[in-house]
Amino acid sequence: MTDLISSIGIGELLAICSAFTFATSQILIRLGMRTASPIAAAFIINGVVSLSGLAVSIYKGTLFTSSLAPILWFMAVGLTGPGIGRISYLTSIPRMGLSRSVTITSSTPLWSTLIAVAILGETPSGWVVFGTFGIVLGVSVLSLREDPSQTFKSWFQGALIFPLTASVAYALPPIFSKFAYVYQQTPEVGIAVAFFVANVFLLLARPLLPGRGEVSIDRAGILWIFAAGLFSAGSSFLLWTAIMVGNVSTTMPLSRTAPILILILSYFFLGKLEAITRRMVVGTLFVVMGGALIMAFR
Repeated sequence: MTDLISSIGIGELLAICSAFTFATSQILIRLGMRTASPIAAAFIINGVVSLSGLAVSIYKGTLFTSSLAPILWFMAVGLTGPGIGRISYLTSIPRMGLSRSVTITSSTPLWSTLIAVAILGETPSGWVVFGTFGIVLGVSVLSLREDPSQTFKSWFQGALIFPLTASVAYALPPIFSKFAYVYQQTPEVGIAVAFFVANVFLLLARPLLPGRGEVSIDRAGILWIFAAGLFSAGSSFLLWTAIMVGNVSTTMPLSRTAPILILILSYFFLGKLEAITRRMVVGTLFVVMGGALIMAFR
């Protein structure tokens, strides 16, 4: 087992585990959003994740020993990823469907790899770059319009813009986290601060959102979304730790290989909510093959 972990890399292994917990949370979100608005789901998920980070940081005593500089970087994480990114992503789910939304959002590794090379000075191998573009190719396949009766302009304005915005917003937090880890390696503090700031941002941004950020949810929806928040917390801890011990250019692509599991789970649990098409299967396979290349030739 030690040799296996060593060959894969602890950061890369944690990123893969993060993808699995992320996939589970997305299925729970889709079930909860039958009766919950996107902003309500975002508030609950961010709150659960933030409280999880707060509890761990208090238990470890790291919350009270944090300095200002990393806190500011963690706040920047909250504004971009769980703030702008989450609301854009959750808005895309009922408009485009879960499988397609997740896969388009998986173009995040392209942006994060480019930024990591330009700012952090990382030097991913050619195979890692090739694998990253494999993920992006899968995203492109999923982005093709399937309804010929709908114009590209209306389809783009009504759906595609949301997961694309989320993909760029999700690419920035790993970079900001790396800057914060220069001062202190406390992912639990970062999670507590970032997701709290995200909720503050969403609260302030509500009037600018479609329908003025309507918050609506019933009891069953609360249970589904709360469960999704717990899995999101687990995914966050795994990914934040992976970024701390590994490179952004390898951990981020691997953390976005969730679509294959989501595709399988969607078939069994979301049959009436999600239509699985041949194109979606092909696009998802490209994403997964790209992740496999990165893991094998990191």
